[in-house]
Amino acid sequence: MKRRQLITCDEARPTNKQHTSPCSDCPWARAALQGWLGGLSADKWVKAVHGEAMIECHTILDKQCAGAAIYRANVAKLCRTNDILCLPSDRTTVFSSPSEFTLHHSRIGVK
Repeated sequence: MKRRQLITCDEARPTNKQHTSPCSDCPWARAALQGWLGGLSADKWVKAVHGEAMIECHTILDKQCAGAAIYRANVAKLCRTNDILCLPSDRTTVFSSPSEFTLHHSRIGVK
């Protein structure tokens, strides 16, 4: 069964557990729909993920984005604060560079 996509932050649900893999339409996942970035451009997402800010999941309330955490591991970005989620690298599931992410999300409708 295919996992649901096109989930907006208005549909985010609470959970007690931090997830450790990207949600069904995480913009950092290679399986993400092209251009599905919410209100930010690809460049703004890249700037945010390479910064020090916590990135919240758009499908789970009050939890961090697992895809962003994995992307950070893929590009060897280590945040200076301990409250930012750290997960192991996974270059198969999640993009491995800013250019991969940007190219994927700029090729809307291209196969």
